[in-house]
Amino acid sequence: MTPTEYCRTELKIPGDSRALGAVRGAIQHTARHLGLSSDQEDLLIAVTDQLLRSALDSLGPEEALFVGIQEHADHIEIELKRPGENAGEWAALRKLAGIDEVERETGADGTRLKLVKFLPGKAPGKAPSKTPGKPSGKKKPPHLHN
Repeated sequence: MTPTEYCRTELKIPGDSRALGAVRGAIQHTARHLGLSSDQEDLLIAVTDQLLRSALDSLGPEEALFVGIQEHADHIEIELKRPGENAGEWAALRKLAGIDEVERETGADGTRLKLVKFLPGKAPGKAPSKTPGKPSGKKKPPHLHN
């Protein structure tokens, strides 16, 4: 997968907590495919599950939650959407332990959260770690002679 390619799974969750099992399975599949550790996988599942459960109680009879799970070469994104102007527990959310980035948007059509977890060593701005004393694999440019 190149840095610009991605795979996306979308789920519509009615006001029934039994449907959360499908979300957990989709996150688990994507996390394992990307090579996240079981601790990182468990964290993503727990955070997502908690956020969705908190939103289920406020759903109307015809409303549903939306979940999008997007797999990139260097990270996983989990997008959550809830209908209505009441953002509930999501309103004050700015940061979550173990989640690298959290974005929140609230508008007339609802609230959207995007959770981002980078793969180990792939976070933006981080150079790949080098082992001291080992060559970097880069060849020095040849010296030019006149």
